[in-house]
Amino acid sequence: MAKKKSAFDRVQKRPAGTAAIEGLNQQGLILLQQGQFAPGAELLKQSLALSTRQPEVSYNLGYALQQLGRLEEALSAFTQAVTLVPDDLDTVMSRGRVLADMKRYEAAAADFAKATRLVPQSPDAWNNLGNVLLELAREAEAVEAYDKALALRPNFTQVLFNKGKALGALERYTEAADAYESALALNPNYEEAKWHLSWVKLVLGDFAQGWPLFEARWTVPSLGNQRRYPQLPQWLGSEPIAGKSLLLYAEQGLGDTLQFGRYAPILQSMGAKVSLAVQKPLVSLLATQWPSIEVAESFVDVSEFDFATPLMSLPLALGTTLESISAEVPYLRVEAAAQPVAGERPRVGLVWSGSTGHKNDKNRSVALSVLAPLFDLPVDWICLQPELRESDIAWLAEHHHVRLERPALTDFAETAGIILGLDWVVTVDTAVAHLAGALGKAVWLLLPTGSDYRWLLERADSPWYPTARLFRQSSRGDWAGVVGQLCTVIQDRMP
Repeated sequence: MAKKKSAFDRVQKRPAGTAAIEGLNQQGLILLQQGQFAPGAELLKQSLALSTRQPEVSYNLGYALQQLGRLEEALSAFTQAVTLVPDDLDTVMSRGRVLADMKRYEAAAADFAKATRLVPQSPDAWNNLGNVLLELAREAEAVEAYDKALALRPNFTQVLFNKGKALGALERYTEAADAYESALALNPNYEEAKWHLSWVKLVLGDFAQGWPLFEARWTVPSLGNQRRYPQLPQWLGSEPIAGKSLLLYAEQGLGDTLQFGRYAPILQSMGAKVSLAVQKPLVSLLATQWPSIEVAESFVDVSEFDFATPLMSLPLALGTTLESISAEVPYLRVEAAAQPVAGERPRVGLVWSGSTGHKNDKNRSVALSVLAPLFDLPVDWICLQPELRESDIAWLAEHHHVRLERPALTDFAETAGIILGLDWVVTVDTAVAHLAGALGKAVWLLLPTGSDYRWLLERADSPWYPTARLFRQSSRGDWAGVVGQLCTVIQDRMP
């Protein structure tokens, strides 16, 4: 959203009234100017108790309550102000911002649309409208709103960035890159624009520009990324590594660690003494993979190390291009777990949802009910996710005929052993996709529109995992179409 307008920047239009009201308003504003929002709000409330028809006071109270995070009360105050002065741009915009903060995007869009009608020449109003349309997944309309804002203020850096996000969501990646680059031309230190541009460059396969920009993840405060082992210098490829002790560490998801862990033995072959700090669920799996590479959840004493580098910076450090990806599989090896006696039906691993906390969970996960046609095929399905969502449990309880084996899974080493004994794996974009790919097992990956950068565009294969086959949505939310593709391919494999 555009920067909130300060309540005390407005010209005060005092209502005629008693000296008591005037005194409360004056004292309240002084407290707001001092940043004392709670006592200031209380004085403004007292003023409104004496006279409710004070739109400026309701506006200022809304502003104070918003700063305090008391959004319901702020909304009530701004609504009172809008009722009294329905055509005041600042008041309508302020209520829209509170509604957006409350994630009530439809109502916020109505306020911002009204603001654009009240003052069509306000680039802030068009920007705010675009932002809530983007939240509502109405990206094409958001782009139109951003274009209106840019026509009024061509060098509106924030709008160029926002437009880039909308275009990226529409998979118009070349245009998205242009928008981010325009924002960076105006502000070369716009770190968030660099971060978003990195994803666009990577999904387009432009690793030469993408990996350096990817380092902006450390300089965007909203991401909350913090380097582990900051007392050690990073190794990003500029110094010889032979004879040096290098600590590699996980920084993001389990799948990222599995994907970029492939670089550990490469660095070892370059003469480095390598150690790995990874997430606890991966320690038992990775600890047995490479001779002389120590694997732990963390290292307390780091005095023996020369460098520390996050795993996801290794493609940059090693100059990885689309053509030079190290894709020899398997690069992880385990012993297969004991399996039931093989029958005539193929045994296929299945993962349909990941962590609910993932930022893209609503797009990458699919409800078990949508996969129902798969369960009519002559296949023994093996659930490779340790937990089921309540909706999936309820669906299985209503469909007793569905055969879904659920082995006990305690860690990734155990999951890997089970995967090796399967015919292939079907999964959405979760760590299991990377695990199966790293093991060299055939893995069929179900991808939404706007999928993660590592799966590139339109391809049905992956340069990271030679055994992967990608099934992509043809339109947003069309999991039924993906399931239909799967059914066709599985039936074609049957004797």
